[in-house]
Amino acid sequence: MFSSFASLTHLDLRLNDLSGPIPVEIRYLSKLVFLDLSGNRFSGPIPREIGTLRDLETLLLHSNNLEGPIPVSLGNLENLLKVNISFNFLTGQIPSSLGNLSKLSELYLFLNNLTGSIPTSLGSSSSLRILSLYMNKLSGRIPNELGNMKDLVILRLGHNELTGSIPASLGNLSKLEILDVHENLLSGVIPQELGKLEFLIQLSFSHNELSGQIPVSVGNLSKLELLYLNDNSNNSLIGRVPELVCNLRYLEILDLGNNRFSGGIPQCVGNFSQKLKVLDLRLIRFHGTIPETFLKRDNDLRRLNMNGNQLHGLIPGSLIYCRNLEVLDLGNNMLTGGFPHWVDTIPEIQVLVLRGNKLNGTLHGSNTKSPFHKLRILDLSSNGFTGFLPLNYLKNFKSMMRRDRASPGDLYMGTHFMYDDKVVLVVKGLRLELQRILVVYTTIDLSVNNLEGVIPDTIGELRSLKFLSLSRNSLTGEIPTNLKDLKLLESLDLSSNKMVGAIPQGGQFNTFGNDSYEGNDGLCGFPLTMSCGDDEGSSSPTPEEDSSFFNGLSWESVVMGYGFGILIGSMACVLFWKESLDFSSF
Repeated sequence: MFSSFASLTHLDLRLNDLSGPIPVEIRYLSKLVFLDLSGNRFSGPIPREIGTLRDLETLLLHSNNLEGPIPVSLGNLENLLKVNISFNFLTGQIPSSLGNLSKLSELYLFLNNLTGSIPTSLGSSSSLRILSLYMNKLSGRIPNELGNMKDLVILRLGHNELTGSIPASLGNLSKLEILDVHENLLSGVIPQELGKLEFLIQLSFSHNELSGQIPVSVGNLSKLELLYLNDNSNNSLIGRVPELVCNLRYLEILDLGNNRFSGGIPQCVGNFSQKLKVLDLRLIRFHGTIPETFLKRDNDLRRLNMNGNQLHGLIPGSLIYCRNLEVLDLGNNMLTGGFPHWVDTIPEIQVLVLRGNKLNGTLHGSNTKSPFHKLRILDLSSNGFTGFLPLNYLKNFKSMMRRDRASPGDLYMGTHFMYDDKVVLVVKGLRLELQRILVVYTTIDLSVNNLEGVIPDTIGELRSLKFLSLSRNSLTGEIPTNLKDLKLLESLDLSSNKMVGAIPQGGQFNTFGNDSYEGNDGLCGFPLTMSCGDDEGSSSPTPEEDSSFFNGLSWESVVMGYGFGILIGSMACVLFWKESLDFSSF
């Protein structure tokens, strides 16, 4: 059959749900210039016979189930301009023969299981503009020879097992716009030579083992939009953040979190770029005050994270001008003053974390008409707040009242602008560090304060609430019975208060253990051992008495399932990405 199409030059069978192996008879299509079999279910190896199609210019086999090695014979296709065999299950090494393809402009091999080192021969590919090898299992050093690819625009080597230092020769790639080597085992310093890359718009060195200081030359990258230097092992990046970073007028994401920088926050931070969307300075050991520099009313800041530093003083009121702010995390510092009520006027705020500071005063006093209607996570724990629970806020938490499911594209916060939000939740003493925030992780934590009064029934209307902690306060009165209607509530902590009465039975109350209530001398009934006498609340419910007994989850089972849930969530995210990814941008 194939022989009857011997003169065919273009074959496009993408997205046809085709399965089985790619026929070796494809060698009879000797005039093929364009071959696209992407987005199907082809399995088995890539036929080495493709290497006989000498006129082939475009080879697209991505998004299939192909296995085995990349055929060495592909190095014979001297007319190849574009190769995309990403998103498969390919194994083995990258053939050095690919370095023979002198006309090759784009090479996509990402999201496979390729091993071994990056061939030094690729440095001979003088026409290569895009080299994308991320999310494989590549090891060894980044070859110095890659610095010879003078036309290279995009270099993606992230999420592999590469070791050694970042070659200074990469500073010779004068046309480079994207350099991504995140999530490897790279060590040593960041080369000063990279400051010569005047067209660089994205630089990602996060999740490595880099050491030393940020080169002053980084301040010369005037077109830089994304700078990721976060989470290097052992917090190895040190020194002061150079003031020259404030020259980066087009920067949209600045992520320096979890390193060992010293000194204070540069005074320019917050007003040097009107395009800045993300400012992540968490876990850096910065001291001093937060600069009062968020003064530009037309700024586009969406994420501000300074958690885990040594900052003191007041929370700057100029943050009120950040009208697009969605995440504000200033937890675990030494900030003082009262609750910043102006935050409730920011219409987009979804995550507010102020835990572990020295804030005081009451949580009342807002005159905002609909405060915090998009809020999903509120963590004000371990401060010195007094007074009653903020009813004016609780009754306006509209996003915590809805139980509608998020669409696949909205599972995580921040994905629409290439940033993974990070937050730490403490649930009954268990520290949960989320590298990505699921939009369903609705949380209220007001524990370890000096709050008093009763728990308002309004909390029972927050139907999407997953974690609720009011422990270690001075709350009184009875537990609202409508909390049993919170079907999604996985953890409840009311311990160490002054509450009284029988613990309500049925619904979600049947899923919580002693630790949810202990330390309240006036409480009685299941699951506590203290009986309420003849009160029905004192008896332990049985499956026959309450059909909802097995509908909830104990916190112990939540912990056991946590890792599996994150795995499934990540797989779902990858599957969705596979469906929607536009490969033309890689």
